[in-house]
Amino acid sequence: MLRNLIVNDYALIDHLAVDFDPGLNVITGETGAGKSIVIDALTLVLGNRGNKTNIRQGKNKMTVQGLFEVGEQTRLIGKCQEFGIPMDDGQLILIREMDDHGRNICRANGLIITVAQLKTIGDELIDIHGQHEHQSLFKRENHRQLVDAFGGEKSRKYLEQTATYAAEIKRIKAQIDELEINERELEREKETLQFEIREIEAAALIVGEDVELEEEKRILENRERLYFNVSRAHELLSGENAIQNPLIDTIGILLETIAEIAKIDSNFEAKLESVNGLFSEAESLSFELRSYLEDMEYNLGDQDEIETRLALIAKLKRKYGHDITEILNYADEIGLRLKNLLNRDERLQSSYQELSGIQDKYYKISDNLYKLRLKTAGALKKALEKELGELAMEKVQVEISVEHDPKRIAAAGQDTVEFLISVNPGQQPKPLGKVASGGEISRIMLSLKSILGGLDGIETMVFDEIDTGISGRTAQVVAEKIQALSVTPPTGRQIICITHLPQIAAMADQHYMVEKRSINDTVEVRFVPLDEKGKKEELSRMLGGAQVTQKTFEHAQEMLELSQNIKKSKKIKESKILS
Repeated sequence: MLRNLIVNDYALIDHLAVDFDPGLNVITGETGAGKSIVIDALTLVLGNRGNKTNIRQGKNKMTVQGLFEVGEQTRLIGKCQEFGIPMDDGQLILIREMDDHGRNICRANGLIITVAQLKTIGDELIDIHGQHEHQSLFKRENHRQLVDAFGGEKSRKYLEQTATYAAEIKRIKAQIDELEINERELEREKETLQFEIREIEAAALIVGEDVELEEEKRILENRERLYFNVSRAHELLSGENAIQNPLIDTIGILLETIAEIAKIDSNFEAKLESVNGLFSEAESLSFELRSYLEDMEYNLGDQDEIETRLALIAKLKRKYGHDITEILNYADEIGLRLKNLLNRDERLQSSYQELSGIQDKYYKISDNLYKLRLKTAGALKKALEKELGELAMEKVQVEISVEHDPKRIAAAGQDTVEFLISVNPGQQPKPLGKVASGGEISRIMLSLKSILGGLDGIETMVFDEIDTGISGRTAQVVAEKIQALSVTPPTGRQIICITHLPQIAAMADQHYMVEKRSINDTVEVRFVPLDEKGKKEELSRMLGGAQVTQKTFEHAQEMLELSQNIKKSKKIKESKILS
């Protein structure tokens, strides 16, 4: 859950540090005071899209930091482990900075991560529901997800299987489509592949031969100069055809002289070994030079043949690869492709058999998922009608349509799910967007959150002014529903709720008031935690509007006492359930 939020230079916020408690945290304030700015800043540190225009005027970057207690959230811990984020003390500190160029720096427990990774983690930390999310109920594609969420682990396993089989079916169909392309195109491709293979095979390439040929070509191009220098070096060493004394003879005399010296002075024995080694090296070099001269007449190839061979290799390199290894690898690849084309009919038949087997598995799992959705939809209908009845919608009739299309292949199965509703007796259920008002949609969404809230493992929920169109007795019931979400056994949830309703504010375990102040020609948003007196004053303002009277003050006191009694009675019931 969220324990601390620090915001710097975001919109109207200069610096803000807020500690949140477990249970129900309520945020109130005048219209336009900036209540939603805090939630907007929170979404930034959860990885949602940021906008550099939100940087406070006169500043070059904004920073948001959130401190979270992780608890037993296995999916979240798994994601952190996957990203290499240390989680030694059960706490997670997320920081996001954005500068005036739009550049982001995101950190998780000190480790720099991407915005996408931050978003993945944020989705496991907090479930934010705002007024705009009412529109999601109007989209039929979201209704299936609600039913599947209510289906729990069994639905999740079926969905994993249908997604896997659907991907396999798509892959095999693409393979079949490739095998069934125009016959003339296949024949042309066969001829091209056969020509290329014959051309490469006829060249009989050997890895590294081009390097050897280039070396031999260089020798041939410098043959006369090479012959002259090798001959001269041999003459200097061996004395053949030389005017001066042979170098080997001179070293031999030197060796004898040093040997005589070493007989007298043992310090020269090491020198004697050095000269002896020099003599051996000179003899060996003389032998190698002589052999080289003899081999030059027999081992060097014809220069024209070498250049012709190198030209052939260069031609193949231009067509098939930058070196001989790549050319040979290409030949292996097109050889396999040609083999596949030649065996196309056999592979096509095999692909059809594989497709049939995978489709049978997909249809079986999809049918099981369809039956589970029918059962789940029925249970969710009853639960939703019960919740709505408690929210002053006793006459509401909910239908959850599950239509099965046996020809459809999709990752989420073959079903289309749609929520239909009738808010007045005698009327046929219709799509939500055609019959439900804003207040009714708010209550439907709250009911769904009450039903599904405990299934996702997320410990913190944020309600951003979802009480649109609600008042009177219904407002009290909504307040009790939201408060009940914050104490759901066994561990309870943290609820952060921005509201205009005094009934919800009275239920707060922690109450914050947001106010906008003008300081030195600038506007700042302040976040004020309220004590008991402050709660009573803020409730009075919410009840009385512009003018707060003694009567509204007494009404506020009465609401606070009533809320405390409700919370105490629920705690007693929950303790009995847990025991």
